[in-house]
Amino acid sequence: MRKTISYTIIFIYSIITSFGQGFEVKNFTADIYLSEDGYFDVVEKYDLNFTEPKHGILRNIQTKFNFKDENGQVTKREIYISNIEVPDRVFTTNEVLGKLLSNQFEIKIGDKNQFVYGAQQYEIKYRVKNALIFNDSIVQLYWNVKPPEWMAIFYKVNFTVHAPEGANFSAENSFVYSGNIGNTQESQEFDYHYSLNEFSVNSRGNFISVPQQSVTVLVKLPKTLIKETDFTPSFFERYKWLGYFILALVGLLVYLKYIINSKKVKPITSYYPPNGLDPAMAGVLSDNTADFRDITCLLPYWATKGIIRMEEIPKGDRSILGDLKLIKLKELPSDSAGYEHNFFTKIFLGKDQVLVRNLRGILAEPVQLLNKKSQQYFSSSSKTSKRFGCFIMLLSWIWAFSSISWIPIILETKYKVNINQGKFILIIIANFIFFFIFFPIIVAYISKKLKNKNNQGQSFMPELVGFYQFIKLAEVDRIKALLKDDPNYFEKTMPYAVAFNLLKEWTAKFDSLNISSPEWYGSTSGNHFNMQTFATSFNNNMSTVRNSMVTSPSSSSSSHSGGGSSGGGAGGGGGGSW
Repeated sequence: MRKTISYTIIFIYSIITSFGQGFEVKNFTADIYLSEDGYFDVVEKYDLNFTEPKHGILRNIQTKFNFKDENGQVTKREIYISNIEVPDRVFTTNEVLGKLLSNQFEIKIGDKNQFVYGAQQYEIKYRVKNALIFNDSIVQLYWNVKPPEWMAIFYKVNFTVHAPEGANFSAENSFVYSGNIGNTQESQEFDYHYSLNEFSVNSRGNFISVPQQSVTVLVKLPKTLIKETDFTPSFFERYKWLGYFILALVGLLVYLKYIINSKKVKPITSYYPPNGLDPAMAGVLSDNTADFRDITCLLPYWATKGIIRMEEIPKGDRSILGDLKLIKLKELPSDSAGYEHNFFTKIFLGKDQVLVRNLRGILAEPVQLLNKKSQQYFSSSSKTSKRFGCFIMLLSWIWAFSSISWIPIILETKYKVNINQGKFILIIIANFIFFFIFFPIIVAYISKKLKNKNNQGQSFMPELVGFYQFIKLAEVDRIKALLKDDPNYFEKTMPYAVAFNLLKEWTAKFDSLNISSPEWYGSTSGNHFNMQTFATSFNNNMSTVRNSMVTSPSSSSSSHSGGGSSGGGAGGGGGGSW
């Protein structure tokens, strides 16, 4: 009963939305022609009824999306639409701006000077590249024949998939899903017809599909029938028009770096970090920003103090989900900073051992606390500078939008430049690049580098900068002398090298000194351990730590026949009227 009520509510809402668009789809047919060369052509035919005057229809095809396979693996995918034809109709596309600024390819059909009403027929042809899914032995067509964002009711849907010679469609390799997005049950709303190389699907008499519902086809064919081809444009082909802007940006950043370097504090050579400064706060003061690396460097910091132990988990052990185990040996000292206690508590939650891959989304709050705590070292003018930077960016955006109008006027009246549609699009792109990408990067870079520290913060800087430079440039002979006086010198300084993102360079200086591996780090390298393998192993595991602790928890998905779902394929999007 509850399901019926929910469906009725969705249905009524969809009808209201559809009438707002002023048309309904009496009959929709599609033919999908799979090519041996790795792409497919689509021919869509619409029998529409306009209930109010409109110029025509919009057909949107989603080109960038997150694809989830039958094993739950999510990947980012991009498809390419070309060879667009709309016989006997006026149409335009957003082919240029759609590729650059949007994840939707739009086909706009109709004449802005004319209206249509009543029964109308439209035919749309286009080619799709990079949408087929190739596995070890099969190739899959996973396509939303009727996408969920069509703002109209569909009363009939028929389509046919045409495969190359040698195919053999059957119920074992051909599936259709319909209804609400995410429905994994094979649809019972269609009649299916199989031949050697054609799979035809016809909706039954009681069929109806409303907005936010899909019709999705999934077919699996031998990989030998279709060539696996990557149609992704080369980097140069896609972004060559950005070359001049990138060169200008690099030139300006080099200049800014020169200006900023000229204002740096005078370092005092130091072999140890400043007293009272843990590696997390040292990382913040070194680059004026609190980030995930600053928090995760607390792990080796705690380990060197005997609070935790870290153990690698062999990747071949499929019974264990994580690659790194954290073991609590004792509690944090009571006088530890609030961000330390927050991070420590989120990791263990009453347990003595945890796997890193079981920790999800726990870094955000400790970073916020670290950032809040670090404000005691920065002057109030830093906040004022940040607000001023935001104000400057807001002005630049207002300028960008307004200049789109007056730049063409100046070019046409003063310089006699004919501004056609292509040149107008270039003006929009140039404004977007400079004022929404180039300019904000500059403002953010300057704000970060010129962030002012107060007297307390400045008091750490000569010694901190000197320590940073020593880690980066120290000679082996000097380190050897330090180890002679302090055998634990490496372990005391290592967490700071992690915070400075210099661990690889720092450990390389110890590689020839034959020091023993840290007792708090259990490595799978066995007798082959040296400082270089330790640095590589530890860096890889710290990347795993950050990736795992940043990622939000994900819900599991159940398996189903065919491995597909309604709306789960490529070709999302839909359409409406205008």
